[in-house]
Amino acid sequence: MSEPELLVAGERVALGPLRRDLAETYGRWINQPEVRFGVEYLAVATPQSQESWIDESNKAAGEREPKSVTFTIYDLSDRTPVGTSSLFDISYMQSAANLGISLGERRNQGLGTEATRLTLDWGFHVLGLQNVLLEALEWNAAAIRAYEKAGFRRIGVRRQAAMSRGERADVVLMDAVRAEFTGSVLAR
Repeated sequence: MSEPELLVAGERVALGPLRRDLAETYGRWINQPEVRFGVEYLAVATPQSQESWIDESNKAAGEREPKSVTFTIYDLSDRTPVGTSSLFDISYMQSAANLGISLGERRNQGLGTEATRLTLDWGFHVLGLQNVLLEALEWNAAAIRAYEKAGFRRIGVRRQAAMSRGERADVVLMDAVRAEFTGSVLAR
C-alpha cells in the first residue's frame, strides 16, 4: 500500500482522498453488518462496485463547486485507513450539506469523533458552508454521542423513518453550524 495523501490532519486522524487501491477494503467495511445497518446500505459491495463508487465520488469532489466530497479516514498512529466520511447534497445557495461517516476499523476509540470534526472543518472552512445536517439511527447511541462531542446538536426525530435490522427505527436529526464550531485546524 502506498503512502496516503493527507488533506487535513488532526491529533489522531487525518482525511485524504478516496483511493482505488483501497476498493476491496472499502467493500469489506460496508459489507460488515455493524456498518451496513448504521448507513442503511442494501447492496452487496464488491471491489468493482467500489471502484465505480470511488471514480464517481472523486469526479464529484474534483468539480469547481463539488456537490459532494468523500474522504478516507486514516489513523495517524500508523497511517492505516479506518473509514470514510462525506459531505453530500452540498448547496452553495443555502451554504448547507449533509454529513455521513462510517468506520470500518477501530470503532469506539474516539477516531470517529475527530474525523467528524475534521470533515466539518473542511465543510466550514474550505467549502464555506454554514450548516451541516446528519441523520443517525436512534438505536446507534455510540454514534450519536460521537456526533454530539464533534459539535452536532439534536434538532428533531423522524419517527419510524427508517428500516434497520428488520424493524422500523426512528431517525435522529442533528446539525452543526459554523458559528458554533471551534478548534479548527484549517482556519489557523
